[in-house]
Amino acid sequence: MSERRSPGVQWAHALPGAALGGAFSLLAAIVPYAIFGPAFLAGGAVAVILYRRHIKDRLPSAGAGAQIGAASGGFGFLFFAIPAIATLVYRPDELRQGMLDNLAQYVGRGYDPQKIQQVQDLLKTPQGLNFFVAFVLFILFLMFVVGSSIGGALYAAWARKRAQR
Repeated sequence: MSERRSPGVQWAHALPGAALGGAFSLLAAIVPYAIFGPAFLAGGAVAVILYRRHIKDRLPSAGAGAQIGAASGGFGFLFFAIPAIATLVYRPDELRQGMLDNLAQYVGRGYDPQKIQQVQDLLKTPQGLNFFVAFVLFILFLMFVVGSSIGGALYAAWARKRAQR
């Protein structure tokens, strides 16, 4: 394999793999504790692996791997956000009740009952529910994009180093 530097990402080849990497990271997040990082790192790495299969004569740089990984994280976030927003729009009462039920369990785990009650009161209003969903989506966006970007960069750097041996 030639070790020619890639001048940039060929997005026509990168986006299908990024979409699959995003779907993989979303599915991998089902594994307990994987949502805290490994799922997103793996999704970014999978996106770069699939990109390398299309671009056989080039090795992506760590920067290109980070870009492909970030795209993968963006797709993974979209795959999560679309159903979440649809649930908020079309079934807000069910979403609210599910959140309230989950919050009630935190009292038994030793959390301050007054704070839990304040959050529950906030969730009972439409504005509070919208704020909570928007806040969670923002945090998840950061986790998806940053984690997948790091995973893509790490895999691209590792593959480049391995090819130099």
